[in-house]
Amino acid sequence: MNDPSAHRMTRAERLRQGLTGRVRAGSSRGRQDALSIGRAAVAAALAYLLSHLLWGHEYPFFSSIVAFIIIGFGTETKIRKVVEMSAGVMLGVLLGELARSTIGPGTWQIAVVVFGAGLLARLLDSGNLFGFQVTIQSLLVMIMPVTPGMTPGGRVVDALTGVTVAILIHLLTTGDPRSVQRRAATDFFQELEDTMVNLALAARSGDVRVAQAALRSVRISSQSFTDEWKVANEAANEMATYSPTAYRHAAGVERLQHLLIGSDRAMRNLRVIARREVEFLTAVNGDAHSTLADALLAARDAITELRAAVSQDDVDFTAARRSLRLFGSYLTPELLLKNDQGVRPGRAGHFEGVTLVIQLRSLAIDLLQATGLEAKDAKRLLPSLLIAADGESIGPRPLTREMKAVEPPATTEALELLITDRSDPLRRRP
Repeated sequence: MNDPSAHRMTRAERLRQGLTGRVRAGSSRGRQDALSIGRAAVAAALAYLLSHLLWGHEYPFFSSIVAFIIIGFGTETKIRKVVEMSAGVMLGVLLGELARSTIGPGTWQIAVVVFGAGLLARLLDSGNLFGFQVTIQSLLVMIMPVTPGMTPGGRVVDALTGVTVAILIHLLTTGDPRSVQRRAATDFFQELEDTMVNLALAARSGDVRVAQAALRSVRISSQSFTDEWKVANEAANEMATYSPTAYRHAAGVERLQHLLIGSDRAMRNLRVIARREVEFLTAVNGDAHSTLADALLAARDAITELRAAVSQDDVDFTAARRSLRLFGSYLTPELLLKNDQGVRPGRAGHFEGVTLVIQLRSLAIDLLQATGLEAKDAKRLLPSLLIAADGESIGPRPLTREMKAVEPPATTEALELLITDRSDPLRRRP
């Protein structure tokens, strides 16, 4: 029989775990947004003080309200969003003041003002944020009592003071804009790493179901990581452009923006790679391919080095390029398509396997380009795919004069970039 006390203990344990999880998540949010909340608190207090000192308003609550709303809780607020909110706030206060001075306060007047402000906001801008600010500010003007000494235009002046204080504090206290990009890039590369590990596990075990699960996962979530990084790039670029404290980081912001170009292509390639691996393992009836798994883990190691480089103040991709060179050394059909018994796949498996190898080579080129290499130099760092037939043996052969004319060896410049150069291809070591 079931023990009721054990059942109660289970429910209590679940409740404890749920509360612990919520407290942990709340603490994490608090730590993440502590700086932004502090900025909002300072902006609200400073706007209130300035309105009181400059304009002589006894209770300038609109200054505090506006300043706090514009700063908000977000740590990645873009200047475009700040300007949009400021415009909405000012328009809403002006509409509220105009309505209060013409039709006066009251129940039906509130309905008229909210309806009119909402329609005007939708006419001027499609953003919900702008419409919300126009409507709520006009409503606040209508429902709040007039404080002693407040003139009809006083609330407009208070709102303008709050807007000015909020924008100045936002521009002067944005911090390092690269931190926003780094968080997004770290999450992005972590997704790449996790997918590579799952695909390596599928190749080593020959289990098609593991590869199918990895394919489903990367299809569902990969685009969101790319979009998050794009938004972070836009926010960081605006910070570096408009904020005097963030301008010195403009070069680093641009470097991390450039990193997304090749990385985005790599993420798209990874979705195709996962699908090709599913098709390859299906064609070879689930044979184990440990060399393919080793190649995928080498790609994972290179991506780990990319993620580590992003967190550095002076982004250096030297280690990442060396790891990518190791990954590239695996990328020939002769190495990757043999199973653990040394047997080559049949006709169907060979076709699927070759397409997988080509896609992996494309991934290596994308990641090398992300570190600053030109496409032509990145391609020269991969092993040759030129083959020659000798009876029944087909595979790489020493380059003849004719082959050299088609595929020149890796250039000295490409090798120097691989070993010594940093993220900016124009920055050479003397």
